[in-house]
Amino acid sequence: MLGVVVWCDAAAVGAVIWCDDHAQLAYFKACESRSGPQTRLHVGDLVQFSVRERSGVRFARDLRILAKDVMPRLPEALHAAAAQAVPARAAPRLRSVG
Repeated sequence: MLGVVVWCDAAAVGAVIWCDDHAQLAYFKACESRSGPQTRLHVGDLVQFSVRERSGVRFARDLRILAKDVMPRLPEALHAAAAQAVPARAAPRLRSVG
């Protein structure tokens, strides 16, 4: 699977990845993957990985960086899109007739 890193923690070598299937995000921790500590991730990196699901949560494994800094502004774009999303319609109010 392909994805873009939308959040990362360099100290813990962990990340959250937006996946190309637009389903749930995938979580990555180097200590739980065979990718090893050499994987230095940054927001916006394009990555390839396999997915393992545990208890309904997706985890990225065997992560490999394909290209650095491809979409560094993706987190801001997602946040802006969410802020502009059309709010859910309020339920219609019922009034008594008669």
